[in-house]
Amino acid sequence: MKPWIWVAGGIALAALELIVPSFTIIWFGLAAIVTGILSFLFGIQSLAVQLALWAIMSGMFTFMWFKFFRQETKTFSGQGKDAIIGKAGTIVRVTDSTFPGGVIRFPIAILGSDEWSFVSDVVLQVGDRGIITDVAGDKLVIRKG
Repeated sequence: MKPWIWVAGGIALAALELIVPSFTIIWFGLAAIVTGILSFLFGIQSLAVQLALWAIMSGMFTFMWFKFFRQETKTFSGQGKDAIIGKAGTIVRVTDSTFPGGVIRFPIAILGSDEWSFVSDVVLQVGDRGIITDVAGDKLVIRKG
């Protein structure tokens, strides 16, 4: 197959990623573009060799995306309250009121935010470690941990 067909097909597959935003089709398109370039540079005329090269590079690009470049989600956003019970954070602000409370900060986002208002049965100080025991409306229930 002519190298320009591989390049044109690869561009079409990459453009298809705009319509189907799965971020997987682009790797097949990139592999087709590279296959076309390598076929031109090295004079590869065999369709079987070109298809094998495209398949290997498609697999390699997809593997590299999932293994090395794709970021894992490090948030508990959208999770139920059972997923966050037991998570620990640091008290960053306490309120002066009759019921102990304040603001706690977590190292990773919990339910979409890294800082949350909390209430507690005991008085906590700034810098104390707090552990989530429950969720009460828009506040976390914290115990000293």
